[in-house]
Amino acid sequence: MMDRSAALVQADRALESGDDRAAAAALDRAWGLEPSDPRVTALRAEVLDRLEVREHGLVWRYVPAGPFRMGSDDGDPDERPVHTVDLEGFWIMDVPMTWADDCRLRGWSAPPGAMPDPWPEDVSRFPYAQHHKVRMQYCEDQGGGYATRPLVAVAWQDAEALAAHLSTEAVQYGLPTEAQWEKAARGGRIGARFPWGDGAPEPGWCDHDALHAFSIRDPRTTWRNGYGLYAMAGTVAEWTVTPYDALAYRGRPVSPEATERVLRGGSWADSLAGCTVSFRTSRASRSQLDEGWAPNLTPTLGYRLIRVD
Repeated sequence: MMDRSAALVQADRALESGDDRAAAAALDRAWGLEPSDPRVTALRAEVLDRLEVREHGLVWRYVPAGPFRMGSDDGDPDERPVHTVDLEGFWIMDVPMTWADDCRLRGWSAPPGAMPDPWPEDVSRFPYAQHHKVRMQYCEDQGGGYATRPLVAVAWQDAEALAAHLSTEAVQYGLPTEAQWEKAARGGRIGARFPWGDGAPEPGWCDHDALHAFSIRDPRTTWRNGYGLYAMAGTVAEWTVTPYDALAYRGRPVSPEATERVLRGGSWADSLAGCTVSFRTSRASRSQLDEGWAPNLTPTLGYRLIRVD
């Protein structure tokens, strides 16, 4: 990895040539090594704001290319060892997908009905209305409702189907890999436990430990990290495209028969320990359009998509 001085030189050259993506990568490195530098902080934020994309009625924030340190040597065994992962740049939604946006992008009627329009002939019923009982409390009984609250109890298959529907030859959408999610969650911080640093959150920063209230907050009221992303800790646990293996960080190839995908971020119902940027959990999933109960039908699971071009 380049040192801070070299990163700043590279950033200046990239800015002079008008290459905001290269500048973002270099400034991200410099900021991670010294987050308290006000000049670098302001310049980095300015470049990342220029790289923001508003598309399909969603806000996409840029995560710069470059290496980062993934995992935690102080976390659970499946978070070890810490290892370096080098990624290309990508965009990711600034908040988890909401009920209203999910239905709008699919061309369905608006929630609470949330029915496919037109109705598929091979679907006898649509289970959003039955399996999402929590919506009555956290959408219909709270301000903002379906336009601000994340869709929950969603299957990764349905998230991927929406991503495929939106994708074109020029721009592709999808669920993030586990590594992409963690880099995005860290927000440029190196080695921190949470998107804001190592300490416990101030009130309002993280929507967690709310099982007693059985409610979920508007993600944009939570901590906004260094990439401009909200609710990367708590709110809803988010699907990734990565199959789960407890020994994946130790070099064991993931079995092609793996039935569970990695979930990241923790949720409104989890303790703070489950909301670190490195915490890993998993679950199996089945499409909402299938009949019967599925392991993803819980009010703690959501998703956000990435964008690459």
